[in-house]
Formats: sequence, structure tokens, C-alpha cells
Amino acid sequence: MAVELIDIVIRVLLVLATGFLFGIIFVAYLRVKSRKLLLISIGFLIFFVQYVATIPELYFNFVIDENLHLALHLVALVFILIGILKD
Repeated sequence: MAVELIDIVIRVLLVLATGFLFGIIFVAYLRVKSRKLLLISIGFLIFFVQYVATIPELYFNFVIDENLHLALHLVALVFILIGILKD
């Protein structure tokens, strides 16, 4: 199975972007120590871990099911939403 270059670039960019966002929010949480920032950083951490887990799909026969993919998105978005609406 040939992996297209665009697929590799997109997945690596997703990992870098979510890692960058998680890093910014987590550093802000460490400075402020609010529950709001903790919940938002947990949401971005779930996105980051999911995108890191999808990189082996390019080379191995490891595939995340579409339903699991959507469930992880839902859980991450719920954490971010709860964090935004906290207060």
C-alpha cells in the first residue's frame, strides 16, 4: 500500500498543530492553575494523542475505527466546551 505524501504531511501537521495548542493551554494552566484551563487542555490532549496514534496507520495494519474516531472527537470537544462554559 503506497502512502501518498500529502497524507503524511497532513497528519504530521495535525500532530504539530494540536501539540502546539496543547502546549500553549497547558503552560497557561500551569501559570494560572484554574479548572477552566485544565479542562480545555485535557480536550486538546485527547486530540493530540488521537493524532499521534493515527500516524502508525500509515505504515502498519493498525486502523482506528471511524466510530472510535468520532467518539474521541466528541469527548475532546465536550471537555473543551465544559472548560469554555466554566464560570
